[in-house]
Amino acid sequence: FGVLSKFEPDVATPTNSAGTTLTTSRDKTPVKEHLSYLEVISQTRVPLVKFTVAPYDIDIDVCFNQPGGPESAELMHRFMYSMPPLRPLTFVLKYFLASREINKPFTGGIGSYLLQLMIVSFLQHRSREEINDRGRSASLGTHFNLGSLLLDFLELYGMDFNYVTTGISVRTDGYYFPKGSTDKKPVFWQPSRPFMLAMENPLDITADVGAGAYRIQMIKNVFEHAFKTLMAYVSEPLEETDSILAKIIPPTEEMEKRRVFKMVSNIEEAVVMASSGNGADVGDDNRNNEESDDEENTRKRRKKKSRKLSSKKRRS
Repeated sequence: FGVLSKFEPDVATPTNSAGTTLTTSRDKTPVKEHLSYLEVISQTRVPLVKFTVAPYDIDIDVCFNQPGGPESAELMHRFMYSMPPLRPLTFVLKYFLASREINKPFTGGIGSYLLQLMIVSFLQHRSREEINDRGRSASLGTHFNLGSLLLDFLELYGMDFNYVTTGISVRTDGYYFPKGSTDKKPVFWQPSRPFMLAMENPLDITADVGAGAYRIQMIKNVFEHAFKTLMAYVSEPLEETDSILAKIIPPTEEMEKRRVFKMVSNIEEAVVMASSGNGADVGDDNRNNEESDDEENTRKRRKKKSRKLSSKKRRS
């Protein structure tokens, strides 16, 4: 597949006389691409072929006869264009779920499409709250606090959302609906499993995207635990730690490489700025002021949630 790491620019992907793609290891020994894992999953609503490409350990799922696939991808591209936080939140939460093996729909987990719809709905309602609190000028555009958004997402789906009575739609700027209403009940209400997450498919309103996530109760508890863990490190009195996010997401070797790469890039950028003699311009000052306002609002929200958690603990 020829997928290379940006941290190994000297790695090549030659081909042999038969046209088979080869890679080169650090000791220059040719390594052939091959499938390290292959599985056909046929006993599901959408049959899948799952395989892993070595030596990259890239997991790929292939489905057949699903005409809605390209339309769903285009829909998510539009959402990502209009909602900048959607992409980074998706990356973090996908890895969060994958590290706990609750990211596969055929085993009752939350798949990529369902997760993205959950994030879209959350951002839609969050944007509406920002507009009500701060006026029409508020938006989730250039300036936003991803840490705050991650906490609020975990709190919503881990503690606040009522899975039994409420369904989700991302159409018309997003709204909630009662699962038991006359027009929704045949599709979204499951008498044997009333706790299921009801997520309307925006491309087919008669389909429930969340119908396969039968482990949603356990996932809800995972979200709640992650939220309370993070709150312990952002609420007063603060707990000392090298990385707050690492408390819920196990860092990988690739993450460590990216951290070092980012650190080196920042140092090089600072050196270039210092040598050029150009200070921060007015635009940078305005941006810093807006980010400071966002940080102040985030601190206020964290204190409010900390008080709410404390009151819940006292009541319990």
